[in-house]
Amino acid sequence: MNIVIADNYRLTSDNMQIVIQRKHTVDPTKSPAFKPGMDAKLREEWRDWKYVGNPEQALDLILRQTVFESDAEDLKQLRNEIVAFRREISAQFAG
Repeated sequence: MNIVIADNYRLTSDNMQIVIQRKHTVDPTKSPAFKPGMDAKLREEWRDWKYVGNPEQALDLILRQTVFESDAEDLKQLRNEIVAFRREISAQFAG
């Protein structure tokens, strides 16, 4: 399994569980091991974030995290973000 959700999350699996991964941007110049002359290009990588038993739990956790990280300033904005997330998920199921 390798399903990208909302551009910043991905579902993978092993023999026992669903793995939720988050996309991270890595700046090699921030590493204490970086030395001049090394590759300084930014890169994106997926890192394991949470482990769940089924896809529904994964989607619920991703939605909750989206709410926690929201910049909404009122309930209407927050509701709109939640609705947009659910639409995106529904479109992936329909697609």
